Amino acid sequence: MQIEIEGRIIDIPVKPIIAGVVAVLLVLSALSMFYQIAPEQEGLLLRFGRHVKTAPPGLHFKLPFGIDQVIKVPTRIVDVQQFGARAAGDRRTGDEHSMLTGDLNMVLAGWDVQFSREDPAPFIFQVEDPINTLRDIAQSVMREIMGDRASILILTVGRAEIQQRARELIQQQVDQFRMGIRVNEVNLLYVDPPRPVLDAFNDLNRAEQDAVRFFEEASRQYQERVPRARGEAQRVILEAEGFRQRRVNVARGEAHRFSDMLAAYRQSPAVTRRRLYLEALEARIPQLREVIVLDEDVHGILPHLNMRGGL
Repeated sequence: MQIEIEGRIIDIPVKPIIAGVVAVLLVLSALSMFYQIAPEQEGLLLRFGRHVKTAPPGLHFKLPFGIDQVIKVPTRIVDVQQFGARAAGDRRTGDEHSMLTGDLNMVLAGWDVQFSREDPAPFIFQVEDPINTLRDIAQSVMREIMGDRASILILTVGRAEIQQRARELIQQQVDQFRMGIRVNEVNLLYVDPPRPVLDAFNDLNRAEQDAVRFFEEASRQYQERVPRARGEAQRVILEAEGFRQRRVNVARGEAHRFSDMLAAYRQSPAVTRRRLYLEALEARIPQLREVIVLDEDVHGILPHLNMRGGL
């Protein structure tokens, strides 16, 4: 091939140029025939725009020149969508945080939804904008849950139950739309009353904390005093049982002794009377401070007998 430039004829080698272009095209096509899927991804292989294959992590082959296209989806990464608190330190974003409760009060809430792209094909093809659709579902579910509950329950002890219920309902609607998303967690970042009633709510919280503290103190005293009282009652019962048993045994012994004495008295009345008389004197005389025995037959100056000092 010859070209005339400023009166000069220049020969251009066409075949080497064509060969070079072909070589470059071949190299480019060879490079475009392979693609790499990262460990946290899965690839959707499209042939003429139609999904023909889902490729796992690794090196794969595809047809060049735009015949095959690959869409990479991060299926092993947990993503987070925040509501009412999208930026760090910004807890009041738009109207997302304003919630109407079941008792017609207002609360300010911020939460996030942690999700993963479980099935890449439905995630890409089933819904036009799956992330915004997920956001709309999450807001609808959270407002429904807040609207079914009283504000005091939401602001105090209902957080765990609200999170669990929100995750279940969001997952149900996501499955209904076949979005290929798995909802891992729903976390309430904050739940506050509106500013005009914040002081009253803080007073309520302090009162509830005092009530819990008083209840715990009462429970602690109950645990300390009731076992002690039960132990004391058991001790008194045991002492009473022992006293009763002793009195019964003594009474039975006295009854047996009286029966024995009665039997002896019936056999020898005079001897028994004399013995009982002497035993009574033996028991009573040591208890007296002074004993005087008078004898009518003695006509002395001091007709008495000293029972302590001897004769």
